Amino acid sequence: MSWIDKELKRRAKEAEPVGRADTEAPDPVRIIGDLWQRLEQANAALPEALRLKLELVETPPRMGPHVRTWLRAPNDAALGFAGDAIRYTWPERNASRSRNFWIIWNADLERLELSQRIGSATPPVMRRWRFDARRIEQLLQGLVTSRQVKPRSLRKRRLWLF
Repeated sequence: MSWIDKELKRRAKEAEPVGRADTEAPDPVRIIGDLWQRLEQANAALPEALRLKLELVETPPRMGPHVRTWLRAPNDAALGFAGDAIRYTWPERNASRSRNFWIIWNADLERLELSQRIGSATPPVMRRWRFDARRIEQLLQGLVTSRQVKPRSLRKRRLWLF
């Protein structure tokens, strides 16, 4: 499906007016919302037996971020949509490093990023990678097959010799 997305982006870019104002800042809620829509569409394209369960949250939690919608796997791993971010949760705990991560919009660098807590220190030590939106299928495949998805496998790779 990645070639389809590339072709749609190319055609959308050609259709954009050339004189776009550089002062317009991208809307993070819209960008994350579009990414969530792509995740839901990819999930809907799966056969019924493999499809992740969609759960809507009616009552917000007392503490922490309010996740509105969850795509939940049979082993209780899940992707959650919080409006301005997407949350990945893995049910098994690890004492040294969190297995959960966020997909967020970095306004300073104007790109999607993966953010993971890698230490139990206070304040938390966070690690960030640039997110590759072409890896949505890999993210869903990990949930459907009950395999942990590591954030480093979803990052955008660079071609560097050193």
